[in-house]
Amino acid sequence: MSEHTNSNHQIGRIVAFCCNYTAGVATDTLREAGLIPESLEMKKLSCTGRIEVSVLLDAFEKGAEAVFVAGCRADECHNLSGSRRAEKRVGYAKILLKELDIDPDRIEMFFVHCGETEPIVEAAREMTARISKLERLHST
Repeated sequence: MSEHTNSNHQIGRIVAFCCNYTAGVATDTLREAGLIPESLEMKKLSCTGRIEVSVLLDAFEKGAEAVFVAGCRADECHNLSGSRRAEKRVGYAKILLKELDIDPDRIEMFFVHCGETEPIVEAAREMTARISKLERLHST
């Protein structure tokens, strides 16, 4: 991820990897209702436990300002331990980002009840706020 801004760079781009069971509402519907930012790219997965650290880091390489994973709560996970596996991988990605001198707060794991939309909307808002805060810190 580049520290510099160019004309192709979209400030605030967020990539979300969501469990198909937690992200039941279509992204377009949420965007049209003004609940998520235009810059949010949501990718639905059959299970967040399948996410690889390389995929998380690749999102940053492709220009994401922030990444989050939204998985089932542990007691509701359809694949038993998928969300816990994803949580460990997000934790490892935080360590790698720090080693690359990228703020580890740019990535997060959220746990969501199956079929609830509001926690995903809140996650997008939280990550947008984090980006704004980090951008203000780096611009001063």
